[in-house]
Amino acid sequence: QPSDLGPMTTPTPADLAKEPLRPLLDRIWRDYLSHHKAALFLSILFAAIAGGLQAATLKLLEPAVNGLFLQANTPIKLWGLIDVPPGQALIYIPSAIVLVAIVWTAASLGQAALVNRLGHGIVGDIQVRLFGAMIRADLARLRSQHSGSFVSSVLFDANLVREAFTNGVVNYTQHSITLFAVIVAMAFIDWELTAIVLLGVPMISLVLGRFSRRTRKATTGAMQETENLSTALMENLDGVRLIKIENREAAEENRVGEVVARRQRHVIKSADARAFAGPFSNLVAMIVVAAVMAYAGWRAQDGTMSVGAFAAFIGLLMAAGQSLRQVTNLQTVMTEGLTAARRLFA
Repeated sequence: QPSDLGPMTTPTPADLAKEPLRPLLDRIWRDYLSHHKAALFLSILFAAIAGGLQAATLKLLEPAVNGLFLQANTPIKLWGLIDVPPGQALIYIPSAIVLVAIVWTAASLGQAALVNRLGHGIVGDIQVRLFGAMIRADLARLRSQHSGSFVSSVLFDANLVREAFTNGVVNYTQHSITLFAVIVAMAFIDWELTAIVLLGVPMISLVLGRFSRRTRKATTGAMQETENLSTALMENLDGVRLIKIENREAAEENRVGEVVARRQRHVIKSADARAFAGPFSNLVAMIVVAAVMAYAGWRAQDGTMSVGAFAAFIGLLMAAGQSLRQVTNLQTVMTEGLTAARRLFA
């Protein structure tokens, strides 16, 4: 099947930044993801189930603390739906936790298996189509760019696209749903405390935007230097006899070393952006936790919040912080994948 991919050109960073996002996403969906719709939607469904069940499990903390330790002989409700007879909390609550854990584990296993097959299948599709584009290109176009650029696209850029549009999309869905479900559960417990939590959203959005820009710039540089490295290696392998005749081994080693050093600088910057985004978001989350604990303690002194409700709220809040860190890290993964896709499909 003829391919319209264009791996034999090297767009500049400015061109990549100006590339519209909507046509790129439409093309990835049309040419790749739409061929695996069943696996993609099923993995997203499993991710949604796993995300929702995490919030459901934490919501059990409120009846667990109140029913098992404080009000053992009073009727309670699980998730506000299931009535637990007085004195039966010791049976109902652990059973509910085990049941939720079994379904949660099954959904997570199904999600992982589907994502692995989907991701590697998409990489294979991209690599085959890239080769088709190369082999059908005219000779003038083939000679205008070193084959190392093509090798870099097949081996490096394609894997970044896979990471973003399989693991990235599915895990983004899971943690976003977890975050939404946790916030809803928190609002049911205490909407005033939840409003305090939401005050941290603008600060976290600012952190996400800043590290996303850093990641985009570093990823573009890393892909360009990976292309240069592939070119340098292939040139040396093709001309190894001439290099030995002219005793240029040390000079070529230094040249490749310079390319590796430039590539490493970009790779480290990208890794730093991914690693630093989580701690900065965590700092904001911990400030919010401190504010919530101070306000909840003040409310508890007036007897307007039970111990179980407070324990459940803090558990949900910590889960929200964990999901937020994952979403922050996935933001950098998506940025890397979109940057690679722009290069591949330019």
